[in-house]
Amino acid sequence: MAEKLGKPLLYTYGVADMLFLVMVNMEMFYFTAFMTDYAQFPMGIIGIILWITGVVDIVCALAAGIVLQKSTLKFGGKYRSWFLVGPPVVAPLFVLQFTKLGGYWTAATIIILVFISSHLLYNVVFTASGSMVGRLSPLPEERTILSTSRSQGMSAAGLIFSATGLPMVMFFGARAGRLAGFAITVAVYAILMILGYWYVYWLTAGKDPGMDSAVDNSKDESKQSLKETVRLVFGNRPLLLLIVAETFRNTGILITTAFAFYYFNYVFGNLPFMSVFLLATSIALLAGSFLATWIAVRLGKRSTYWVFLFLSAATFGSARFLGGTEWSFTIIFCIGCLFSSIASSVTTALFTDTVVYGEWKTGKNIMAFTMALLNFPIKLAILVRSAVVTLGLVAIGFVANTVPTAGVVDGIRSIMTLMPAAAAAIAAAVFYRGYRIEDRNVVQMQDEIGARQPCEPARV
Repeated sequence: MAEKLGKPLLYTYGVADMLFLVMVNMEMFYFTAFMTDYAQFPMGIIGIILWITGVVDIVCALAAGIVLQKSTLKFGGKYRSWFLVGPPVVAPLFVLQFTKLGGYWTAATIIILVFISSHLLYNVVFTASGSMVGRLSPLPEERTILSTSRSQGMSAAGLIFSATGLPMVMFFGARAGRLAGFAITVAVYAILMILGYWYVYWLTAGKDPGMDSAVDNSKDESKQSLKETVRLVFGNRPLLLLIVAETFRNTGILITTAFAFYYFNYVFGNLPFMSVFLLATSIALLAGSFLATWIAVRLGKRSTYWVFLFLSAATFGSARFLGGTEWSFTIIFCIGCLFSSIASSVTTALFTDTVVYGEWKTGKNIMAFTMALLNFPIKLAILVRSAVVTLGLVAIGFVANTVPTAGVVDGIRSIMTLMPAAAAAIAAAVFYRGYRIEDRNVVQMQDEIGARQPCEPARV
């Protein structure tokens, strides 16, 4: 019988991811706006920046899994050590993403280079956080709680960011300049991110089996070649379909975060109300993540995911026709975000279950690389989001800092509401049709894995 985890670990494991996402929210919400309305790069350069960083970021996500799988740091555990060493290096690189040093092309080159460097390393750290869920406990209910704890932290990050992000940018901008206001704000968030991961490093002391336990799969993981790892991934059908579903789900979310600035600034003409929108939707996301702990344990992770994604799709779509005012739009999006949060809260546990499935099927464990794929759909979604933002704004005739035409307003409305609705619906349909692993199956597969003799041949 596995030893039960303590409540502090179960329920505060998401603190590091919370402070990490507070920092990353600056990129998700303001990176494009920073370049268009503050640094005032030409749209052509902005498109180049977004496409290069988007493509390379996908490579970084996969490279992070390889780095984590192949490396074993000795002083704190295979995964846990990265909580200590990674964040202090990520912080200054991430701050430089919100600077304009030199002319347009010099500044763009600097942004691209620091973006790639920071994302490669923070993907390793974030992947280690997800991988630890599988290392900390073999019990499905504890993995569900750890997964929802991460989601609660990420949802709380939105709440913190909505209350502090824009006010801090304006506060520091008024005193140090509009551009410097962004860099200083990011620096504050980066310091908090470092402290968050150091807290989890302390909280998980002795909990990474690679430190001192004889039961350690990390050596087997490290021996597997890249070719074999890729083969194992493509042989894991639930994992592949989960990646597809997550790509669509994240695309909808990222379109919403990118277009919120344009929606409130150019559709409603009330940019300050964006803070209310962010605060309200963050509260809804946080509420959904707490509800998910109760719902997912009773309904099961699989049903929780697809049911609430369908509900969120219907809600987001209705905002196009019913969200005519700032408040009605915000209320509808809050309901949609609550449903979406309940679904997304179980994703870490779902990916962990695909690791169990893969080991049961093949006898091979690729935990590190699989958990790196937790980030992969996000990176694909960022690439799609970048295309939607740049091509969408061009297609509707958007011009920054001018009074929008009726066509521009209508275009922003449609992109902000109908595209997230369609993305969530597709994600739910793909997942429902292809992902068949129930919680009871995970327990059965783990029992079979544990009962195998070392010389027993793997399943084909």
